[in-house]
Amino acid sequence: MSATDHHDASAPSSVYQPYTNCKTHIVDLRWLGLPETATDEQYRAIYQQHVSRPEGAQLQAAIESIKYGLAPPVAFPSETVYGLGHSAASTPGVTSIFATKGRPSDNPLIVHASSIAHLERLINGPISHRYEALVKKYWPGPLTILLPVPERLIFSTKVHPGQDTIAFRVPSSKYARFFIAATDLPIAGPSANSSGKPSPTTAQHVFDDLNGKINFILDGGPCDVGVESTVVDGLHDPPLILRPGGVSLAELRALGGHWSQTSIGYKPHVTRSNTSIPNGTDANTPDSNNDTHALDLNGAPRAPGMKYRHYAPNAKLVLFSQNAVLAGRVRERFEDVRRHDQNINIGIITRRWPRFADLAPAIPDALSGNRSSRNSQATNAPSGDVAIAELPTQSRKHSIFLHEVNLGPDVGRLAHELFFILRKFDDLRCDYIFAEMVEPEIEKADETVVDAVIDRIEKASAERIDE
Repeated sequence: MSATDHHDASAPSSVYQPYTNCKTHIVDLRWLGLPETATDEQYRAIYQQHVSRPEGAQLQAAIESIKYGLAPPVAFPSETVYGLGHSAASTPGVTSIFATKGRPSDNPLIVHASSIAHLERLINGPISHRYEALVKKYWPGPLTILLPVPERLIFSTKVHPGQDTIAFRVPSSKYARFFIAATDLPIAGPSANSSGKPSPTTAQHVFDDLNGKINFILDGGPCDVGVESTVVDGLHDPPLILRPGGVSLAELRALGGHWSQTSIGYKPHVTRSNTSIPNGTDANTPDSNNDTHALDLNGAPRAPGMKYRHYAPNAKLVLFSQNAVLAGRVRERFEDVRRHDQNINIGIITRRWPRFADLAPAIPDALSGNRSSRNSQATNAPSGDVAIAELPTQSRKHSIFLHEVNLGPDVGRLAHELFFILRKFDDLRCDYIFAEMVEPEIEKADETVVDAVIDRIEKASAERIDE
């Protein structure tokens, strides 16, 4: 695979190629019995205790490959998604991240610290006072902040290409903080997947994407949040959300002070109605909302997730608005697909729709379970049982299967399981995925994850049917 796969021709790329023929090991961290809260010194002491035992050999090899600058990167769990980590101070290490993912070289990385004390040691001083209320409430957690590039130039310039700021985060996952503390380094860590694909929320997802390209996957079980962190620029006036995530606009404004003026600094992604968008294009369109202060993206993006299309499954994801559903457009689109191909697998994400979106009039043979033939290399699959309906065809040579995951109306559950389900439908070799749009006026929920889910599902989609 070249470093430019999954991107449009205009996306900058690295000349470096990913590692190949690696023997990829999954190292389970759950047997360590880590405390939920601990200091960096306590995590390092636990690490030293466990690597002195024979069963700690692979963990030690993983940590030392980072400490001593040996590529390729190491995949690690966090509360949001699995990350692909290497030392942010090592240009070869950071380069190996871009090469392994096939990530555009102008797409900046988030640098992870194990604690606020660790971060302040890295930047050689206190965090800007503008972030005081924010980090007090949301760190450790799914929040990333932009800080000026420190005068002490310890970070590779590839972490912040063309930018005078660096994005930093202190994760809440005990496994992530343990990993970072054990290395005692700043860890640059985007999501541990091939660029453009759904983010990984289990170690198995990482293995599916990066087997043979990395040596180690640290397994902490399924991620709690399921979508990436909110990225905030508090140095701007007004403060800007550059990527929606686990902390919402309403929550930031509720902090008061200058945060009460927080605005949207990204262009909300909207897939054009009834049109297909090829993977790798930038299909963002400006939003007319007065809360939006979208930044010019003609140059390098200021934060991850701002410029390039992400999260796309192999299947063609088609989103339907509530009006389109009421107008019978789901059935209409299904019949259009059926006319062109008599061998079809369609995944359906049901939240408010009837069973199988009313595409299967009778379901005598609905089955439960995942028909994926892949051999599992990890033992951490979330929920999301798949019901299967086979529709009658005119020939035994043809088959039409509908695969349904029923999540219910809770948008929080959709946030937690979206990437997992997209990958599951790819496992089932679905050609299409039909799903409801996430429409804020319908959700009747606070904005905690609504903006983030809209951003992710719209970016993953290839077609949108509005009415």
